[in-house]
Amino acid sequence: MNAPARPARRGRRQGGSAARRAAVASAAVIHHPEIRRGIPILEVCNQEGVELMHDFAMRVVEEIGCDFQDGESLDYWRQTGAEIDGERVRIGRDELLELIGKIPSSYVHHARNAERTVKVGDGHAVVSPSYGAPFVRDMVGNRRYATLDDLNNLQKLNHMASTIHIAGGTIVEPVDIPVPHRHLHMAYSAFKYSDKPIIGNVTARERAEDTVEMCKLVFGDEFAVNNTCTTSLINANSPLVWDETMLDALKVYALNNHAVMVSPFSMAAASTPASNVGTVGVVLAEALMAMAMTQVVRPGSPMLFGVPAMTVALNSGAPVHGSPDSAMVQLLSNAMARYYQVPHRAILNVATSKSGDMQSAYDSMWGLFPSMLSDANWLTMGGGMLEGALTVGYGKTMIDFEQLDAFYHFLQGPDFSDLDEIFEMTKKVGPGGHFLGETHTLNSNLFIFESQHNNPYEQWDLDGRLDSEQVGVRKAQRWLQKYEAPVIDPAIDEALLDYIARREREIPA
Repeated sequence: MNAPARPARRGRRQGGSAARRAAVASAAVIHHPEIRRGIPILEVCNQEGVELMHDFAMRVVEEIGCDFQDGESLDYWRQTGAEIDGERVRIGRDELLELIGKIPSSYVHHARNAERTVKVGDGHAVVSPSYGAPFVRDMVGNRRYATLDDLNNLQKLNHMASTIHIAGGTIVEPVDIPVPHRHLHMAYSAFKYSDKPIIGNVTARERAEDTVEMCKLVFGDEFAVNNTCTTSLINANSPLVWDETMLDALKVYALNNHAVMVSPFSMAAASTPASNVGTVGVVLAEALMAMAMTQVVRPGSPMLFGVPAMTVALNSGAPVHGSPDSAMVQLLSNAMARYYQVPHRAILNVATSKSGDMQSAYDSMWGLFPSMLSDANWLTMGGGMLEGALTVGYGKTMIDFEQLDAFYHFLQGPDFSDLDEIFEMTKKVGPGGHFLGETHTLNSNLFIFESQHNNPYEQWDLDGRLDSEQVGVRKAQRWLQKYEAPVIDPAIDEALLDYIARREREIPA
């Protein structure tokens, strides 16, 4: 695998730790391009295992099938050779795979700022923000309902994050906005406070349609229905049920050539079998059938396969993010996505912990490692998720961002380009010398965690003995102070606000 172009080395910094902190605080925002892995993909099963999971999923779609609780979706299935019995749909594997073969292996997701447009799939991976939490853990450590101000603040932080490629949609649920109007403000927040690609709303057909209409205001009518301007997420009611709400959103976006992450809601031992292999087999059947249906709606519409990869704690019945079994499900799912040649969505920084403590770090790492070391193409839940995705913490968000930057650095792979220079430097330093003052060292690209406590104990004590979450909160406060809104055409901004005002008059609150 060819390693991607490496970021330029950092220049020499002078003036001690205070000057370094000031330089970091005033530094320009960096936006990394999509992830291109320069290291081998982690494989956890051989081709025989892949074929076994494929055959299991095909037996499910042929012999058991999925319920599609939506008459319009059943009408689409009637255009195929599927067997329909009430709401139950079964289909032969050959016809299913023929439909799946129409899904592109990659797609371009457009941003209102063309410099932020990204490619998803075929070796290109992007990172998206937190998703769907009704609560925040705020700047003073309180857990409370999220507001529109929180959504906008988190949108700003994600816009400034180097390794976040996607503007949020439902970064958090702004519960101070009436539910029927909420989707309008979430879409506007994404367009207004970031110029990265957006995530669409899926909680009702008309809300998906509103998202498409707002995309038309930003990109133009024809462009917005023939190019991918949003990527959205729908969940199955596992096991083996697709409801009308999710299917409505899926159809709206497919019809307009917008991408959808088709993601069964797996909880191993509850909604799927208590087996990582069995879980993947069941969710494959669920996802492939919904993805296949989209190719009847509009052949070639972009789709992604993904799975939350939760387990259930058998001692309490609670869902668990971050475990060796959830990691295995992520890696097995990625192997199957590559088998079907469709883009794959995986989950990063989700913790079941209630605060940004040691448990939250361990929980998150069980998502970060398998997702980053696989060939996943859409890496969601980029930062801040706590309490099994019920809460977004400001402090954890910022610490997670640094881990994303670290993985971006790690995934570049080893650099052999300057070995001759290093040899000459080593010859100059000689036995018993040191490398600290050498030009190569001062210009090196060694990764530094900005918020890591690596100073002496006495300095940490003088600084207030801050834990990681407190350090993250202070960083969030600094970022919000220096945030600069990306430029938006005033005519587009006005059109979006006018559209929201009109729809709020039309939609009863």
